[in-house]
This record gives sequence, C-alpha cells and structure tokens, in this order.
Amino acid sequence: MRGLLTMAACAAAGAALAQLTFRDGGPVETDSQGHVIERLDYDRKISVQEGGRVPTAAEYRAELKERERMKEVARKVGPWFDAIQRLEIDQKAAEEKHAADGGGLAGDGVGGKAAGQTGQGMVAYIEAMRVFNSSTAEGGSVAKDARQLKAALEELLYRRGGEVLCGPSHGVSIKWPLELLLVRYQSWKAQSLPMDELYPAKSADLWPGKVPEDAERVRKKVRLYPGEGGWVSTGLYVPPGEVITLDCGSLTGTLTAQIGCHSDKLDPKICPLDEEGNPLDDPYDPQPINLMKVKMGWQQITDNRPLWRWPDMVRTFRIEKKREEIGHVLGGVLWLKWSGGKRPMDVEVSGCVQMPWFRLGIDTDEDWVETLSKYPAPWAEIQTKTVILTVESKHVRDIKEMTALAQWWGKAAALMLRVSGHGLPTDGEADNYRGARREWGVLDKKLVQMNPSAPPDTEELVRAARAERAAETNRYGVAEIAQEEVPQDPRAPRAIKTPTRENEPKATPIRIVDDTQISIGAGHSGYPIMCMGWGAGMVNLESLQKNGSWGALHEIGHNMGQGPGGIFALPGNTEVVNNFYSTCTMNLLNGTPFRAFRSWAWPTALDKLAKGTPDLWTNADVAERLVFYMILAEQFGVEGVMGVVNGKNDKLPADATGDRLCCAWSRAVRRDLTPYFEMWGIGLSKAAYTFTQDWPPWPGNDAERAAVTTPPPSEETSRYAKDYAEMAENPEDIKTRRQLRQRPLLKKGASGK
Repeated sequence: MRGLLTMAACAAAGAALAQLTFRDGGPVETDSQGHVIERLDYDRKISVQEGGRVPTAAEYRAELKERERMKEVARKVGPWFDAIQRLEIDQKAAEEKHAADGGGLAGDGVGGKAAGQTGQGMVAYIEAMRVFNSSTAEGGSVAKDARQLKAALEELLYRRGGEVLCGPSHGVSIKWPLELLLVRYQSWKAQSLPMDELYPAKSADLWPGKVPEDAERVRKKVRLYPGEGGWVSTGLYVPPGEVITLDCGSLTGTLTAQIGCHSDKLDPKICPLDEEGNPLDDPYDPQPINLMKVKMGWQQITDNRPLWRWPDMVRTFRIEKKREEIGHVLGGVLWLKWSGGKRPMDVEVSGCVQMPWFRLGIDTDEDWVETLSKYPAPWAEIQTKTVILTVESKHVRDIKEMTALAQWWGKAAALMLRVSGHGLPTDGEADNYRGARREWGVLDKKLVQMNPSAPPDTEELVRAARAERAAETNRYGVAEIAQEEVPQDPRAPRAIKTPTRENEPKATPIRIVDDTQISIGAGHSGYPIMCMGWGAGMVNLESLQKNGSWGALHEIGHNMGQGPGGIFALPGNTEVVNNFYSTCTMNLLNGTPFRAFRSWAWPTALDKLAKGTPDLWTNADVAERLVFYMILAEQFGVEGVMGVVNGKNDKLPADATGDRLCCAWSRAVRRDLTPYFEMWGIGLSKAAYTFTQDWPPWPGNDAERAAVTTPPPSEETSRYAKDYAEMAENPEDIKTRRQLRQRPLLKKGASGK
C-alpha cells in the first residue's frame, strides 16, 4: 500500500511531492478533520510512481534526514504515539455509530449534550492527563510515561505546524480530542521555554490580542516602594514571543515579574456521561471512571471543559540577577511584585510597548485624550488607590471623562471597604494623590463627610452637568443635546506631579480583570477578581451612575468577608452579605432605593413576615435573606451598618446563632432588635435579651410592625441628593423590657376584691 510523506519531507520535496512514495507503509487513515494518521515507519523505501520523474538528490537527502528523525522519535515515544492518534479515529467511529443509533452527531461540548469519547484513544487521553505534569527527574513508571507522552505530543504538534490555534473565535473541545490535548500541551510547554526558543504564538492574535508590528519598544524606569502589596502595575505590555530586559541597580528582597493578567488556569474536567449523554460533572460528588469499560467501549467519557483560550495564559519569573531577560509566547500585561526591601528600588524595563494606563490623581483627562489612550497595547488599566481595572483597550480609547470614571470606581471601592468594616487605605494618601477630595467616614457612628467644605470632584460635576442637561428643553419640548465641555475639577490638572509614598501606609488595591474564559461562573472573587466579558460595562460611566455594576461589586463583596470578626456570619450567608454590601454602596453612591434591589423577592418575604412564617430564615432563599438586611438598612440607614462593623464586638453574647449580630445592630441604632430577629426565626439566647433590654424594642408598636411588613417606598437618599436624616429617636410610648420589669407591683386587695 502507498502512504504519504511527512510534513518535513513534503516541505523539502517541493514540486516532486506527488512522485515520492514509500512501500509497506500500511493503509492511509484520516481522522475526523481529514488529517492523515501517519505511522512511525522509518524503514520505508522510496519509489517512483509510474510515469513520474526521478527525485533529485536533494529530495533523497531530505527523505533520509526525515527517516533518521523518525527513528529518534520512535525511540522516545514508546506506545504513546499510536495510542494518542487513536483519539480522533475513535471519535469518527463513535460519531458514525451514534448517528446510526438515531442520535445524530455528537455535540461539541458547549451547551446541550457533551461529546462522548470511548475506546483506547480516550484511555490514552485520561492517562495523558494523569502524567501530563509528572516530574521526569525521578525514576519510576510515571516518569517514563511522562517522558514518552511528551515526546509523542511534541511529534504530533510538530506535524500540526508547531501550534494548534485556540482563541475566542476558534474554540477547541472534546469533539476534537487530539486538538484539545495538543492545546493543553503547547500551553504547558510554553511555561518552561528558554528565552532563545521563544516564538510569537499565533493564538496570541486571538487572545489576549495583537501588538502592532510598528509599535515602539520603549525603555522605562519603574519605582517600587516598600510595603506595596500585591502586583504593581507598570503601564507596560510585553509583545508575544519577544524578550524584554529587567535591569535592577541594586536588587534587594524578593522580586517577581508576571507576564499576563489572565491568571485563571483552565484544568480539564474529565467525567463520565449518563445514559442520555449528559456529563456527570459534580465537583462535590465526582463519579468514578472505569478505564476497562472505557477501553472496551462500554462507557462514554468527556472533558467538559472546552477551551476558548490557552489554559494557562500567565508566565511568572523570579528575578534573581540584576539583569534578567524574560518573555512569553503569548505576551501580556507586565506586573511586578516586590517584598523584603527597606528603601525604594528602581527597575528599568526595556523592550515593552506602552499600554493605556490612567492613574487617578496623577494623570488628567487631557493627558488621557492626547497621549495615554493612544498607546498601542491591546490591554489598558484604570488605577485608583482602592481598585484597579484591567480591560481591553478598545473599551476605553474613546472615553473623554476618564477622571470621572476612575473617581466613581474609587468611591465605590472605598464605600464597599467602609460598609464591610475595613479601613479605607487611602486616608493617609488622600492629600498626596487626590488633593482635598471629599472623603466619607464614620464619626459618632454616623456617615459624614470628612471634608464637606471641599469643592465637588469631577465625577460629581459630570453627574450634575448631565442632570442639568437632561432638565433643559428647547421651545419645541425636545431635550437639548449639550455640546459644551463638562466642567473640570477645580484642582486640575493634577494633585501632585511626583507623589512621595515612602513614609505612607500601604494597602493592596482590589484588582478586577476582564477575560474571555474563566475557571468558574461569569465572575469570581479573589486576587485578582476575574470576570468574563464585563469590560465594556465596567467603563460605561453613564450606566454606572445609573445602575452601578452589580456583578463587580458582588465579587468585591465576597473579598470583604463576613465583616469584622464574622459579625454578619449567619447560616446560609455566603451569597447574601456580599450583596448587602453592594446595595449599601449603590444606595450611598447612586441613591438607589433598597426596594429596587431584588424587587421580586420583597413581596414574598414581606408576605411571609406578615403571616408569621416559622423558621423564615432557614427556609428563605438567597434573595429573601438579602431582604432581611435591607429592611434594617432602609429603616435605620447605612449609618446603622457602619455602627455594626465599627463597634467593639469581641465581647458580645454569642450563645445562639443571631446573638452577636442582633446585639451589635441594636447597640448601633439604640433599639432592641430582638423582635425583628424573632420574626425571621433567628435563634437568640437569654444573654442577647439581657444585652438589649435598655432600648425600646423594634418593631415596638403596630405602626412599626406595619412598616416592616409593608414598608413605604424609600425616598432617594444619596450623597448627591440629600443626606440621610438623623436616626429615629426612641419613641417615648414604647417601653424597654427593663422598664416593663420595673413597674410597681399591685398590692394585694388593690383591685377592690
């Protein structure tokens, strides 16, 4: 039988390809994508087809060289090469059988039914995942398998041209298992490539993005300060496959460089399929896989993780020399992390391109529009002292009011920190970075402006200008479209040109990174917070000022925890208290009434409260539990929340589930909240009732009980509208439990009987 030459021999043979063949190579097979399945036949003989010309000496030499290369490959790969190639042959047969059974073609692993695999090829796939990252430095069968597997994958990747394309517009799934396996291999391999073997990955053009070939490579000095936590932004982007240089005049402490911001690793999710073809993918109850059944074709297996980008996008380097060369085939944003130093350290970076990078209080709108927004990198960063956004540059290049956008996010993160009981890290840095900005804080357990005499910032001016334009109408009753420029911050162009941060307290700002595929959900908390496709919404200032950014604030709330000492830690609170922080933040910042959040849950929750439903908290869903918190915030204001998280809560009663929270909130608002907690069926102890006995109960009369079960629409209470009213005074007609116990006793016979 006749076969075809390998890719390398084909490239060398040129026009004489059709006439170079070999004998005894076995039948030619193709996979489901039409790729020729080639054997490791290095003893083949060259012949000439009838009527063809005689190959040249150069063509013979190329074939002999390829034959020697294949001998070396065959020595290294062992049984893995043929086993892995069975993957797509088996897939083709499985699809044909599936169609013959009336089930149609297998799925692609994205939504609906997943593609099922079975047979020896899938056994090889599972085993490949088992030994994929095994150490080859140690002896044993696992190390031997790992070496043979990597050699086989290297050969198969070589026959695909050195790279399998993978990106948002070119997904790879288990429907093409060999392609999926090779994408995972090339991603793993890129993590350890020497600098002299770097290459620009074609997939980088799809994600994270293409760097223009004519973009200027720059040299920039980055100053690192002692105590700065987390990754430090540099405003630099590493082009794919290019080597950059880091020069440290005096290297002290521990310095780490990271190329790439998409830090989620997309590990495989191998699981069996049920009889209907649905993946049994439950992380809390993983289903066993019987390799013998898979080998015999009796059990269908899937990898329920299709890839829309490389599974590992980030490469990290420990900088141990004063001059270090680093790079990554995918390129990416350059971040630095430094610890252990006592004085500022300068790092000079050469070979990067500049990225759009806006720093609140340092850069101005004019800087942004005229210069910063035009930098060529495909990713951009918006940085405040409390939060840093990393989004695609295409979302921010046309923004004109960048200062106002950054201020909105800085305020949102600062308020989130405050309502969750964390100190605002910028208090000691406000003068240096933002001039005399109006900061909000807690004074005497009330939310107040720390500097109310300061002029409004740019974000407030933008909001006011938009409100004024919306109110203007022309003589035809049609709203005017204002063309004038938005008033600028009176302290512009910048607070201080050269900030001095050496002696100021440091904190790690919250990081939010947009991605095309993350490890779980549409977004998740952590450092950085990862989200999927939220970038455009997070930089739309008009939408933020109206609707906020629920998803991003939700994940920031997860990072805030359950309050100081777990003060909010009621059962089933995981997806509740973080949303409560978000509602308080958007209520303060945007003036959004609490009843506007999860509006569908209010009627149900209030109806259950009115009926006295037992164990309401235990049986409530997440949205109804959020209503529990929002009722308190609506009745007593966010000042009450501030009082809860800023009080000394370490010595509160804690005998029952709700003791600490009930006592802390009661103390903050000077009302006995035990009746309200009882309405929700949250357990309290005798100690809690004793602690709150000197304050009037709430709800304490019919009017207050009606306000709980049918609260009136909240007035807009925003820092941009009117301030919160004083907390409700204790009504004189409601007696405390202590007062009730101290009533004069009736004397015997006083009733006249």
